[in-house]
Amino acid sequence: MNNDNVNDLQQESIKSAIAKKWDEAISLNEKILELTPDDLPTLNRLGIAYSMNKENKKAMASFEKVLAIDPHNQIAKNNLMRLKANKKQGLANPYFQTVSFIEEPGKSKVVPLVSQGEPKIFSTLNIGEPVELSLSKHKVKVTRDKDFIGYLPDNLSHRLMKLINAGYKYKTIMKSVNAKSPQVFILEAKSSKRLRGIPSFPLDDKEHLPSLSAGESSETPPLEIYDPLLGDEA
Repeated sequence: MNNDNVNDLQQESIKSAIAKKWDEAISLNEKILELTPDDLPTLNRLGIAYSMNKENKKAMASFEKVLAIDPHNQIAKNNLMRLKANKKQGLANPYFQTVSFIEEPGKSKVVPLVSQGEPKIFSTLNIGEPVELSLSKHKVKVTRDKDFIGYLPDNLSHRLMKLINAGYKYKTIMKSVNAKSPQVFILEAKSSKRLRGIPSFPLDDKEHLPSLSAGESSETPPLEIYDPLLGDEA
């Protein structure tokens, strides 16, 4: 079988995962591995499909094979860590934590992403999975490790960039992993003493932040990654 056939199988496996057809995704990824046994993205996709199908032993074996080839593979490390944590607690889903996506006025918000990443990225994401906010030049982007997922809308990007630079911190969780309309749930985890009382997500989108002088904004703390499995700060 030539590379075109392998690529076709890979695309089909990604489509199956996006559609949550886990049995089909498992079968397709297994076919790919018959042709390319050490293909790391396929092994990771297979591990995720197994875990979502509640076949955790097979999922762990797949991620362990990835780490035997590439000990620094972050996708495999993260998923294996969560599967092992679940095993101790007798839970099935690697993102088992109960996540309430109910918005608290001013404190949390479900946000649709724009200019989203490649569809293959979404085949490896799960609802409830923690992701990160990162500052780019003019926008806030959502990432998982080195994977680009999408940008926050411009108006919210501009607001959160100022708040993050003022000391605010956030937890961000995948709300929808549909490649065409992904959403994240953003929760204010820490506010700033000097901006106390300023909401992250005002009811009026036109509400302006107070101006920050150069002196006041000298503190630019790095973004911190939060993981509900590990406590407030990972």
